[in-house]
Amino acid sequence: MNASAPDLSPLLAERDRRRFEAELARRTFGGFVGYTRRDYIWSRFSREVCAAIDRFLDDVHKGKRPILVLQAPPQHGKSELVSRMLAPYIFGRWPNTRIAACSYSADLAKDMNRDVQRIMMASEFREVYPRSALNTRRAAHVEGEALRNSDRFDIVGKKGYYLATGIGGPLTGKSVDIGIIDDPIKNEAEARSPAVKKGIRSWYETVFLTRLSKRSGQIIMATSWATDDLAATILKDNPDAVHLKFPAINDNGEALVPELHPLEQLLQFKRLMAPAKWSALFQQNAVQDGGNIFQEAWIQEWFPADLPPVFDEVIQSWDMTFKDTLGSDFVVGQIWGKRGAAYYLLDQIRDRMSFTATVEAVLVMTKKWPEALAKLVEDKANGPAVISTLKNTVPGLIPIEPDGSKVARASAVTPLWKAGNVYVPRNAVWRRDFDGEVIAFPAGSNDDQVDAMTQALRYFVGDSLAIWETLGQ
Repeated sequence: MNASAPDLSPLLAERDRRRFEAELARRTFGGFVGYTRRDYIWSRFSREVCAAIDRFLDDVHKGKRPILVLQAPPQHGKSELVSRMLAPYIFGRWPNTRIAACSYSADLAKDMNRDVQRIMMASEFREVYPRSALNTRRAAHVEGEALRNSDRFDIVGKKGYYLATGIGGPLTGKSVDIGIIDDPIKNEAEARSPAVKKGIRSWYETVFLTRLSKRSGQIIMATSWATDDLAATILKDNPDAVHLKFPAINDNGEALVPELHPLEQLLQFKRLMAPAKWSALFQQNAVQDGGNIFQEAWIQEWFPADLPPVFDEVIQSWDMTFKDTLGSDFVVGQIWGKRGAAYYLLDQIRDRMSFTATVEAVLVMTKKWPEALAKLVEDKANGPAVISTLKNTVPGLIPIEPDGSKVARASAVTPLWKAGNVYVPRNAVWRRDFDGEVIAFPAGSNDDQVDAMTQALRYFVGDSLAIWETLGQ
């Protein structure tokens, strides 16, 4: 080689890299996003969504008529992927596809339309898909010319088009291969309105579904505001639908996309928001008006000055996780005091614990609360083993065999909550988690605190509850 000749290997390596990335962009949705959006922030969430989209499109082309329901907290990038990046990718690979994108308002749908057009007009898109093009000028109603406006645009020389409309808007006369619904409900007020939900459902059934072609697919993105909203009813009516549900904070206490919303920020949101709103908007756990089984308005608080000087009885109540491993389930130990018709949650420990750590937690609570003579331990999971280990050193360990379903056991004690007989500590550091779990139950991702609570209250009411349950059968 001529010593004076420039070294072209870095340029050739860069060229080969771009060729590889362009080829990946032609074959996978994630590759397309990475090629056309160099600054895109990748996460486990976005990779899972992109992989699900690839499977969804494969099922569409196999004629399976798939349904994908995607639920994730706000400002985490779901709309960027599905409502903005997906249509350009589809039109690049399959330019004869007909797409309808719908949202709670026509204006928002039009904004997404403009964003899709900008992506398709950019040089990065043309590098990957040079044969899928839009009209270079706006064309609203020009005979024989590909349309391009905020309501619709056509793929030049192809059969594909993109329609944007608001929920309740028309799709008359238009066939749709890919139907996308992004946020059919504007806010919590609409989510709580039976009339709004009924109208959305009617539009979905009489307009949206009737326009879908023989080989089509649906993608629905929605916050889980209510147990009877559009997403919930679609999942109920279509058991084969794929449901991707992403809480802002997972069961391991990790933020969904910490690069966008770090854990500290999410915890601040959680502290500031009402538990029901946090549960629905950020954790994707649907909550009925005021709560599912336990309503938020029923929660009563105690201050130290409010506590009675003595209690009729103080107990421990334990819900223990399965197996001798650290898993997604929590171990929960609660201290409850009874005075007359009032029931006070006095203390709580909640953590992921091994068997050894669970035994130690019982010993710690016993030392801290010696007056809690009865120690209720649910007779399943690690409960029997803990009782066997501690029965000769810790008095009052009582195995409780759970009867009926979790929902039935919880429903049995709702009269106590509704009557204002149950009190929880105002300033406990674990209150937000406790309130959120109770209000979201049974739709929430965890129920360990609820199980320990219902176990304690049912023990307190004893025979009287059994009489009422018998009368109700």
